[in-house]
Amino acid sequence: MDLVKIAGPAHYLPGRVNIGVIAGDGQAALIDTGLDESAARKAVQAVEQAGLRLAAVINTHSHADHCGGNAFVVKRTGAPIYAPSVEAALIQHTEFEPFFLFGAAPFKAIDSKWFHAAPTAVAHVLDATVSVCGVELEVLPAAGHSMNQVAVATTEVAYLADALMAPEILERYPIQYCYDVLGHRATLNRLAVLRRDWYVGAHFPPMQDLTPLLAANRANLERTAAAVLDALRPAATTEEVVRSAAEALGVPPMDPPAYLLNAAAVKAHLSAHVREGRVSFEIQDQRPLWRRLD
Repeated sequence: MDLVKIAGPAHYLPGRVNIGVIAGDGQAALIDTGLDESAARKAVQAVEQAGLRLAAVINTHSHADHCGGNAFVVKRTGAPIYAPSVEAALIQHTEFEPFFLFGAAPFKAIDSKWFHAAPTAVAHVLDATVSVCGVELEVLPAAGHSMNQVAVATTEVAYLADALMAPEILERYPIQYCYDVLGHRATLNRLAVLRRDWYVGAHFPPMQDLTPLLAANRANLERTAAAVLDALRPAATTEEVVRSAAEALGVPPMDPPAYLLNAAAVKAHLSAHVREGRVSFEIQDQRPLWRRLD
């Protein structure tokens, strides 16, 4: 695998999860490390084959497919980890990820590498800017998909992590995982006015015009919000909302991990509806009940 140059010091390594690479002064910094040792090993080899010394890792957020390769990188190179506040704590204590999704100690079927990366120490909590490899980077808020996800940008290229998804992923996974729907909407609004020559995501290649991708992601988010609200006729339990929304949106049959991800996203939409005054939450007959207020 070779580094693919985007513009200036900004490169990336294409893969199931794209890994950003900043190169300068004979050094390189990775933006995320992929899911596991295999992805990280390829990234380290690509950096070394380019004649660069790996000097840093910047994690955009704490999900396992973005920090799962950290442990290998640190062991192999000693590169320090940079991460946003809150996300840094989760990268250091990765046992919280399956706990957040399930709400209790996880069992084997929901405690795989997809949810539970190896923990790594975070050496630096990111501020609004960070200098690595002689390159000044801007750290941009991109929360919503996770608690405190960030985007990272040079003057020419913005690495957007999971703030946006490619259309084929939106089609394959109709309910997109989201921690905070209102926060994600705010991120989409910020991206609409972000100006760079190039944009690259963890799940889409470099592009120069975000307009179609923003439209597709907005449509997906609002379609899910509508399906969740429609499931309350006039009230339903959490499980009933998950089932109804999944059926309405054409979600394929789910295994336990997929159910937890979809259920978490549905609850994020329910929370947004409550906060915006469209839905109430109550306990009736010892059951959690969501009720439409219109």
